[in-house]
Amino acid sequence: MIVLLPVSRFRVPYDLARGKPYSRLEHMVLNAVADGGATLRSLAEAFRVHDRLLVQAVVTLVNAGWVAVQGGPQASFVLTGAGREAVSGDREPVSVIVETARPGILVMERHSGQVARQSEARSYRRDDLTEVWDTAPRIVTRIVRDSVDEAQVQKLLHREAGEWVRRIGRIEEISRDAHWLPLDVDVDAKQVVGLPPPWRHALTAPALAAAAAAVGGSPRSHVTSRRATRPARRLLLGATEEDRVHRRGTTVLLAADDVLRGEQAHASALAQALQSARTSVALTIPRLDGPDVFEALAAGCSDAVTRGVRVDLLVGSTAGDPAALTTLANRIGYGADARRGRELLRTRVTGSGASLLLWDRGPGQLVGVVTGHGWVGATAGSPHATGVKVLSPALCADLARAVASLWTGRSGDDSAGEPIRWRHLADNVEEEAARSLDAAIDGTATTAELLVDEECLAMDDVLADDAATVGLYVPDPAGGDAGRRGVQLIVRGPGAQLVRAASDAPG
Repeated sequence: MIVLLPVSRFRVPYDLARGKPYSRLEHMVLNAVADGGATLRSLAEAFRVHDRLLVQAVVTLVNAGWVAVQGGPQASFVLTGAGREAVSGDREPVSVIVETARPGILVMERHSGQVARQSEARSYRRDDLTEVWDTAPRIVTRIVRDSVDEAQVQKLLHREAGEWVRRIGRIEEISRDAHWLPLDVDVDAKQVVGLPPPWRHALTAPALAAAAAAVGGSPRSHVTSRRATRPARRLLLGATEEDRVHRRGTTVLLAADDVLRGEQAHASALAQALQSARTSVALTIPRLDGPDVFEALAAGCSDAVTRGVRVDLLVGSTAGDPAALTTLANRIGYGADARRGRELLRTRVTGSGASLLLWDRGPGQLVGVVTGHGWVGATAGSPHATGVKVLSPALCADLARAVASLWTGRSGDDSAGEPIRWRHLADNVEEEAARSLDAAIDGTATTAELLVDEECLAMDDVLADDAATVGLYVPDPAGGDAGRRGVQLIVRGPGAQLVRAASDAPG
């Protein structure tokens, strides 16, 4: 039997960067040439690296049009006009090519709000479903929102090896109440064909229920016959082959020290973030009991603000007036920096249950924590709540875009500069990762996937022996019956044992 699942479609504009990124050595060689009189011998003496590496760096800069060879008794290198502009400005290196990609088309199913590539969930208009339209049962629509989170879509955007996402533009809903995903449902065998694997747990039961209700409540002649469903069945089977489904997990290195347990471990992570952040810290708190708790938290950020670090305190919900939190943040911010305090210490009530910490420890380097710990007050939760430190550039970029989305809200309002700042940090960490070769690190190899908002419904599909989850979410009535707001991390593979061991350890 064919069952129809309502979906919305979204167009995602984005830019891709590719090529050989500008390395630190090339940057240093360019500056050495700018100082004048640079030769291969002087560069070798200055940097003490193999001549081959220096020659490669010089050739890259020459091919980029930034350095020229000047003749004489000993060949030396000089800057071209473009090279002088590159040294004095903030131009993109020519060796990195940034192009606008073909917009990605993503599909959001309207029952539980999960998102997939169009190639993974091929939907059809009513005109394409005339054979089954009058008889096929529908899965009920529960998601009413008309937007998706940029942190959800990043992992779904197509890129080739050696490419990375440089920018995600404004996401546009291009279809609502117009497209349906046909599912082939066998009630007797309890099988549903046509769902992308990440959707199966949340949607298999509703699909079976819709089919069973149609079989039980309608004469057999009114239920879609097997013959009538064959054309549609052939179409959907070709769109959901396993090898066409985009792998969403990211390979990471997880060591025992990367698993946080209890209040003290989380307090230490927050202290480390505030002490070592280069430019930015974001702390998302599920709930605050009152302004006094927020005041103590904000006061603890004063030293970081004095250093010029931008601290974002994003509160899911509060028992008091949200405006009172802004007033407190402004007062404490100005106390730490009389000139820029208000712009350095910022807060916003987000409506999300996310509990995470994110900071930049250096150029192109982000560190994150996704946790079930509430950070402050009586709502901090279990004293044994577990969190995972995230070091993977890809996951940290997703976290940075999640923070940007918490600032904009689901309306996508970019009225403040904070979303842009976190997007830039996401761009930078991805580019820095592309520049460097993977280093060998002691730890436990595993995979992890970030779940945002309604994607958290997939966490129920985690098998006890295969994976572990950390993070928090809350119901979101504005999103429909299945609306969720929050962030979770699914850790799969051997590393999941570390997370489960920490969660199960006696107090």
